[in-house]
Amino acid sequence: MVKTIGAREARNNFSQLLGQVHFGGQVVIVERFGRPMVAIIPVDDYRQLIAEREARFQVLDEIRHRLPDLSVEEVEQDVAEAIAAVRTADATRSS
Repeated sequence: MVKTIGAREARNNFSQLLGQVHFGGQVVIVERFGRPMVAIIPVDDYRQLIAEREARFQVLDEIRHRLPDLSVEEVEQDVAEAIAAVRTADATRSS
C-alpha cells in the first residue's frame, strides 16, 4: 500500500517514517504543494529495481552488439519502409 504525505509532515516525523518504510515495508510518496516529489521505498525494493534495470540494459547491450553496423540513413530508410508497410496493411483492412 502506498502512503502519501506532505513534505512538512515527512520532515516532522522522519524517524517514524523511516521505521514504517524499513520495518513495515510501507512505500511513501512525499508531496510538496500537492505535487509528488520523491518516493521512499524499502532498500530491498530499491536493490531489486536496480538489479532488474541493469539486467534489462544488459539484454539491450547484447542485442545492440549483434546488430549490423548501419548508417543513420539506412536505419531511417528501414523505418520508413516499415511504417509504409503498416499503413498499407491498415488501409487494406479498412477498405
